[in-house]
Amino acid sequence: MWIQLYRLNKCKDALEDIVPICRRRGGNWHIQGVQALAFTVWKQSKFEQAIELFHEIEELVGSSAALCENIGHSYSSIGNYDEASRYFRKALVCNDEEEKRGKKTGDRAGVLLGLGLIEERLGHLEKALIATREAQQLFRQRADGKPSSLVAKAGMSIAKILMKLSKLEGSEAKRKEMDEEAVEIERENVVLFEVTCGVESPLTASALRGLGEALLRTGGLKEAQETIARSYLLEAQKDAFDLLAVMEVHNLLFSAHMAAMQATGEIDRPAFRGYANLIDTAERRVRAMQQDSNAGAYYKVAGEMKAFAEDYEGAARLLSDAVALFETEEPDKVAGLIQSSLDLKEFCLKQAAVGSATAASGSAAAGAGARTSHGRASASE
Repeated sequence: MWIQLYRLNKCKDALEDIVPICRRRGGNWHIQGVQALAFTVWKQSKFEQAIELFHEIEELVGSSAALCENIGHSYSSIGNYDEASRYFRKALVCNDEEEKRGKKTGDRAGVLLGLGLIEERLGHLEKALIATREAQQLFRQRADGKPSSLVAKAGMSIAKILMKLSKLEGSEAKRKEMDEEAVEIERENVVLFEVTCGVESPLTASALRGLGEALLRTGGLKEAQETIARSYLLEAQKDAFDLLAVMEVHNLLFSAHMAAMQATGEIDRPAFRGYANLIDTAERRVRAMQQDSNAGAYYKVAGEMKAFAEDYEGAARLLSDAVALFETEEPDKVAGLIQSSLDLKEFCLKQAAVGSATAASGSAAAGAGARTSHGRASASE
């Protein structure tokens, strides 16, 4: 249940005590303990560790369609596509053998989805689309009309492939059709993940991001901004915090606003001010990480966002932190980042000073007005 609910840190802590005991007990305890740990670290994106654990299970029980599929997905996630392809094809062979023996077969739909992902990464987009559509159809048949997260997982791959094909399509009509289909698929994905996994699930966050990207293609900029912002907050809050994912969704949100600014000629500063909570949430998570140039990169982009929100003091503080961390790296690699951060910091400090002076002037004028008014009232009396 903890794995399903993505209580991954809690689960990992418990399994560190449990799995060594399971290994000593042997038998089914050994298999189930290692399997639980493998799925936990896989969901934490520790794919190489997951591969070692899956191979440990393979040595204990031999190959099976389900196990080979899991190994294939793991190799795919670290970019070892040859081994991924080998294990996916091995899974299909195991599936056929298990079916002949009347045993419970593996997940052919899952294997097809895995092969589709590999075809996509190799640039074979048409083949990838065929495989993922077939996988989703099998998942739908299995769900029998009920909500299924597997239908949504396949849907995310289909939408991603459609958007890639759209970029290569010469026909404007076909390109529009692909992008609109991607939007509809991503809408379904969001709903399915919310129902089956919860509104705060990392899978929901990924689906929201995919929907935001698709909406940017079709011109739904306002909805795209709102959708991506929801994804951003979920990424910042999730148990297994991933700075790279946060940076990607941050840049996507910023791109959505730049597209809107090009369309309208105006900066939506109220919207930027509305992102204060999600920026602060992500900043707290980054502060808890190792403070290096990666953390500095987040402080820089967060500072830029605060500058657009006219929080110049907050922006200057983050930019100072970014510069301090960049300066720990080799100068030739970060010189541009340091200079752009310093330039924006200087601008923010000037704007903050102007704001303070204006506020002070306004307070003085208000005080003088109050005194004058009081004087008139006394003379009248």
